[in-house]
Amino acid sequence: MRIIHNWESEAIKPDNPKNTASAFAQWVFKQSVDQIRTPNPFIQRENMQRGTEAHKIIDAFFKKEWPNKMNVHSKSSSDWIVEHTEEDGIAGKFYKASSLVVNGKPLHCSPDLVLRHKTKNQKIIIERKTTVNSNPIVPAKGWPNVQAQLWCYSWIDSMLDVEEVFLVNQIWANHWGKYYLSGYHPMWKKGDKDFNNKCLNWFRLYGGEFINN
Repeated sequence: MRIIHNWESEAIKPDNPKNTASAFAQWVFKQSVDQIRTPNPFIQRENMQRGTEAHKIIDAFFKKEWPNKMNVHSKSSSDWIVEHTEEDGIAGKFYKASSLVVNGKPLHCSPDLVLRHKTKNQKIIIERKTTVNSNPIVPAKGWPNVQAQLWCYSWIDSMLDVEEVFLVNQIWANHWGKYYLSGYHPMWKKGDKDFNNKCLNWFRLYGGEFINN
């Protein structure tokens, strides 16, 4: 699959856009990616099931091994506290982004992972994607749908007073039944004006409204 050049000019607004970050990201994916062949629904279902199982494995990794195995923006990974995981979202916990409104309702968000620094006013929001390709090719600027989803998360109400918010797309590749982090992870900061303006434009095309309180 390849990203369609200047896809925004031909984007089709949904008839009834949903007020969730995932629905917005799915719309961006359908509008921005050239899907040459109609996907087989059985293969799609199988891939979704495989992805769900993979995310559970990865979630367990972060819950049990994060302090010893990872090192993100810090001398010690133990400086970071796991604040929210995908399992929390499955259990019904979600965040609200009151600045992003769809059909008069604030956007609901449930990131894959939120990390909070113990002493600094910093947070890391991680969106994970899994692939069966052991050597995935990731666009230099990342996939538009992942950018859109992470951008939504950066506007979660509880993030507004955070000094620095890092947005990270982790790619987990499957190799002989085991998942590992691929080498390249697109990353943005909430204060990136170009990133913000681009995603805001997509959100408005989707039918969303930005409310600056």
